[in-house]
Amino acid sequence: MIKIVFNIILLSSLFVSCSNSLAQETFVAQDLRMEKIQVLGANYVMREEAKLSYNRFSEATLNAPLSEAMFNADKARTNSGIRLRFKSASPKIRLTFAPDQGQNRGAEFAVLQNGIQTHTFDFKGEKSKNEMLLEFENVAGEKESLFEVVLPSFANVSLLKMELLDRASLLSIPEDVRPIYFAIGNSITHGVGQGSAAYLTYPYLLAQKLDYNYYNLAVGGAKISPAIASMTGEMPQADVITILIGYNDLMFNDKSVKQYSNDYRAYLKTIRQNQPKAAIYCITLTHTRAEANERTGIVPDDFREALKILVNDFQKNGDSKLYLIEGDEISSEKNLRADRLTDKAHFGIEGAALFAEELCQIIKH
Repeated sequence: MIKIVFNIILLSSLFVSCSNSLAQETFVAQDLRMEKIQVLGANYVMREEAKLSYNRFSEATLNAPLSEAMFNADKARTNSGIRLRFKSASPKIRLTFAPDQGQNRGAEFAVLQNGIQTHTFDFKGEKSKNEMLLEFENVAGEKESLFEVVLPSFANVSLLKMELLDRASLLSIPEDVRPIYFAIGNSITHGVGQGSAAYLTYPYLLAQKLDYNYYNLAVGGAKISPAIASMTGEMPQADVITILIGYNDLMFNDKSVKQYSNDYRAYLKTIRQNQPKAAIYCITLTHTRAEANERTGIVPDDFREALKILVNDFQKNGDSKLYLIEGDEISSEKNLRADRLTDKAHFGIEGAALFAEELCQIIKH
């Protein structure tokens, strides 16, 4: 009797083991050259079978002389604003990323399914310097879902592998035809103060509120950049552009008010020529803990007043789609980082969200 029971247990164990083996999931790598993987927020995309990479800026812009670029190319080779979009009914998905050329301050990702954020992934320190695996479930089970993966703001990561369960495939999705938004500026717009999470930056949040596709053309440390202004001629035609630039020109480039005004005038003229139909919102310097440039004695209000005069000149000369936003009136101390009081200019996570809401209300009305 004992022997019979033992044999039954043994057979049951073998059956369970066999069933588990049969039920083992098999993932299949997809060809990354497929257009079924859409890249949003990057105008420069490189597709290979086993590598998908993307840049916010053209190589010509990245390699422009510093006097034209006015930014650090390593900071520009980061993925703020870039998203990957695809559709599948695969119950599980694996994405493998690897760091590429450019600055790396850690990599934070968000995954949206059918427009709702479902997962976040955070790779800090050494973890962001090696391959990074994102594995997540389809919340709809085996039904079709539209996935969007928001890439990091302060890292450049290429997609090396996309794996779906063997019974699933990538499905065709229509081209994104939503209105287009460009966010142009420096580190405030790039996303300093929100870690390396582009999904917490004000341009991302504003685009979500407006339901726009968007491009983040900001670079930490950037000053008024003729090269970026010229590059807007290669970009899709935008519906809305925000420009928040000048803090670095004031505090670190020792520009006079006249230099700032002249440089901004040429910059804005180029952007307008390249983007004739866009509603352009020029934002004066936002609230800052900095009182003045100690070397020049120029204060933030001097640059704010210069931009007001400049925008008024453009408007008087017939630019009916150019608007001024007084940045210091829609931001305050509560926008700035509470975790680093020595930071005089950057928004915290809550501050970026508040700023996005203020901009949304202005743009919608």
